[in-house]
Formats: sequence, C-alpha cells, structure tokens
Amino acid sequence: MLRAAVVIALVGYESPAFVVVRRAAHLRRNPGEIAFPGGLVDDGDAGAEATALREFEEELGTPRSRVHVIERLEDVETLALSVTVTPFVATIEAPVTFEIDSREIASVHEVPLRELYVPGALHRGTEPVERGGHRFDVPTWLFDFDGLHIWGATARMLALFLRRYPQFESVPRGAGS
Repeated sequence: MLRAAVVIALVGYESPAFVVVRRAAHLRRNPGEIAFPGGLVDDGDAGAEATALREFEEELGTPRSRVHVIERLEDVETLALSVTVTPFVATIEAPVTFEIDSREIASVHEVPLRELYVPGALHRGTEPVERGGHRFDVPTWLFDFDGLHIWGATARMLALFLRRYPQFESVPRGAGS
C-alpha cells in the first residue's frame, strides 16, 4: 500500500478559507480532480508531516516555514488507488501568494470555510468509478462550490475535519491556535 500526506491549509483571513488544487490533466493519478495539496511519501521524508509540507511547498511555491501544522487527522484510504493518505490541518497567515508548479497543478483555489458549514453543503451521494474495465457507482461524500466538485478521499477528509471542528467558531484561526 502506498502512503501519502496532504495539508488542509486554512488561510487566516478575517473569515478563513481552505486551499484546494485542481490536479493537472496529464497526471496518471487523479487527473483533473480537486484535492488538497500533497503527495506520496518519499524515502527521504522524515515522516508524513514532512511529506505534506514538502509537497505543499513544491506544488504551491509557499515556503513550508509559513505553514503551521495544528494537528493530524485520521488516515483516509483511497478507494481506487490503494493509497493511505494522512491529512494535516494547518494555518497560513494572510496574505499568501501561490506560484503553482504547472507540471502537477492546473489551478489553486481558496474556498471560504463558512461554505463548508452551510447545512447540507457536505452531503452523501455516489460517484462513478472504473475498476477492471467495469464502471460502478460508489457511495461518497460530496461538496460543490463555485464549479469545484470535491468527492472521494478529499471529501472524506472534509467530513473528518467537520467531525473534529463541528462549529465554525471551533476552527483554529492562526499559528498557535
């Protein structure tokens, strides 16, 4: 089983936003999908947190020193690719400028965190998945905002986030929160 790590980055505006990326269309894994910045653990990484911060910096050009990890959420298994993903909640002080690595990332988006707390915004549904030449629908969490369709492991991480921070007011707002 492959291991990966991602950052659920909260940008510290007066009303925070979380960061997602649209993966480049030419990638072998999850092309064009909306995801949290991150990637596979390299042998040289000093653990999952180091992987998440390294990948965040590589993909978005934001120095890892600006990303303040608050906590690790529980691991999530991908359904189609057999990857165990470790999500880390982190804060970044605003303002922040992203310089994406176009080899991996097509675009970066800041989603107002309040949108996640709208009743029913994160909801259960199904998504089509292909495996072994067969197509079938799998149950998943879904979240849509401004043309961004989040599902699968990324949406399950949002569900974990909401379980950990059930009220908007409980979300960490900055370094040292």
